[in-house]
Amino acid sequence: MKAMAPLAEACGLSATPATKNCAAIYSRKRHVLIGISPFNSRFSDEYVTRLIRWAAATFESFDVLLAGDESALQLEAIGTPEGKARYKARRAVRRNRRSVDEALRQLGPTPPDTRVVSISDFADDPTYRKFKAAGEEAFRADTAFRSSCLEMAQKAILGRLRTVHGSTEPVSESQAAHAAEYVLAELPFFLETPTVLGVEESLLAYHQPWKLGEQIFAGRFSIAAHPAQGYLTVTETL
Repeated sequence: MKAMAPLAEACGLSATPATKNCAAIYSRKRHVLIGISPFNSRFSDEYVTRLIRWAAATFESFDVLLAGDESALQLEAIGTPEGKARYKARRAVRRNRRSVDEALRQLGPTPPDTRVVSISDFADDPTYRKFKAAGEEAFRADTAFRSSCLEMAQKAILGRLRTVHGSTEPVSESQAAHAAEYVLAELPFFLETPTVLGVEESLLAYHQPWKLGEQIFAGRFSIAAHPAQGYLTVTETL
């Protein structure tokens, strides 16, 4: 889809590339993968609609990434029984999908190859499994990488505790390790979208900076990102 700057600006969103390489990828505007999170009030119907319109107006093509059953791990980490956590996760992801589907319907014609996928859709995909296994191996063998993954998981758990229980109680390492499985499940889409989705180059777009990714891009761990993979922090301007 041809980029349309005025329409993109009208969406009230701007994007900041994480690195110089990300900026170079962004300058070509070939593909973006929009990350949509469950259990997050940021992703209202209105916000998702603006995200979709921004992507369509800015990039030649775009896809949307939803969470999968793995998102239940965050709920399990704060004590939610497995079955109940799985039910809540699936319900939240269905809600996200409805928001995306409605946004696409309102947009009208979209690139014919636009996809709305969830992480769980790739559970049996050999390419995805290869990169997920690489992340899991780095988690076991690279102390610094493991520590950063646990920190990311811990912050997510604290956010859930504040939302659900109004609590800021300490998060144990075992809780963080359980939730970190979700971090590792989504990692292939943060680092290897060109390979996993079969696109020339791509940017993962999300509303918060990605500290773990910045460290990966800086070469601080044994695991690396595809050279055609970038990251954008999307912020509201309205």
